[in-house]
Amino acid sequence: MTERPSYKQTRMDRLGPDAANILRSAGWGLVIGAVFFPIISAAASQILHLSRGPTLGVAFVGSVVIGGLVIWVPLIAANMGEKAFHAVMTRGGTSPYTEQNSYQQALVMQGGLDEALASLEAIIAEPGSTLDVRIRAAELYAREAKNAVRAAELFREVIRDPRCAVGEEVYSANRLVDLLTGPLGQPGRALVELGRLADRYPTSIIGENARQALRSLKALAAERDQPPI
Repeated sequence: MTERPSYKQTRMDRLGPDAANILRSAGWGLVIGAVFFPIISAAASQILHLSRGPTLGVAFVGSVVIGGLVIWVPLIAANMGEKAFHAVMTRGGTSPYTEQNSYQQALVMQGGLDEALASLEAIIAEPGSTLDVRIRAAELYAREAKNAVRAAELFREVIRDPRCAVGEEVYSANRLVDLLTGPLGQPGRALVELGRLADRYPTSIIGENARQALRSLKALAAERDQPPI
């Protein structure tokens, strides 16, 4: 089999993805330079008191410089602004866990649930691991692995963590109650969790919802304790 000749990079390849923009900018730079040429030529004649050759050279160089500045300064500024924007948006907006989460989702879709859970557990074991890792792992344990015990442990860790935000606390508490009243069969502990939530937020909608859930759960428990008629 004959070998295919190796591909030689062209100048456009070496310029990279911005090649078209660079060439377009260079063309506009020459156009603007041509516009400024007679103005600079006249100004150079007045300043240098010259009427021949050197004036044309100075005017040409000045035109190219001005044309380049008009085009390249905005281009460079835009490029720097884009880099700064990405730096600001990346800092604090995403975390290494975001990429890990995508990786673990791919594992689950490919049937690698155990590998995804092992990866999450490794992240949880790291110092300073974030709470969203625990929430994600708890959901995988509860929904996919059918391991309600480990899921409940992780939701409790989130609730007790001093870094826990209100939204994370409410979500984790409700999911914990679902597990306690469902697969774990511990409605008494569910009442404790709802009571704790109601006490922490007595005057907000969170507390009101917790109290309503408490009443419903107690009513359901009372119905179950009644002897059949």
